[in-house]
Amino acid sequence: MTQIAFLADNAQVIPRLADWYRGEWGPYYGVHGPGHALFDLKSRCNHDRVPIGLVAMKGQQVQGTVALGLDEATSLEPSVIGLLVGPEYRRQGVGMLLIESAESLAKQLGFDRIFLSTMVLDNLLRRLGWQPYGEVEFQTKEVGSIFVCDLDRHRP
Repeated sequence: MTQIAFLADNAQVIPRLADWYRGEWGPYYGVHGPGHALFDLKSRCNHDRVPIGLVAMKGQQVQGTVALGLDEATSLEPSVIGLLVGPEYRRQGVGMLLIESAESLAKQLGFDRIFLSTMVLDNLLRRLGWQPYGEVEFQTKEVGSIFVCDLDRHRP
């Protein structure tokens, strides 16, 4: 069964997650990109303040990660950032579990809303009750959507 835990308590998975980040977001985290995957992931090793990372674990196997922090593309905070599910674990509900866990964590930290920018999660976010908030142009010049989640709402 997949469990959600703090990245800070599972720092041994950071190198694997960094590899996933470089593979998924090469233009940003690759050799010539401006991002540094290891630095970003290590900076999320907090328990009570943003940036704060979570991981989906099944036993000792990492399945995915998500964090709450500043979205550099939108300058919105807190935002769900760095959401990534390992290729072999996709389409198994791990992403949804990570998003719902980020929502719960944000509420525990005292936030009343959170944001997420994406090019691929529009349908999932709508199913989870998130609302469109605007558009964003990413560093790659691709246009994505910004969604907002009112943490005090009731799910349909």
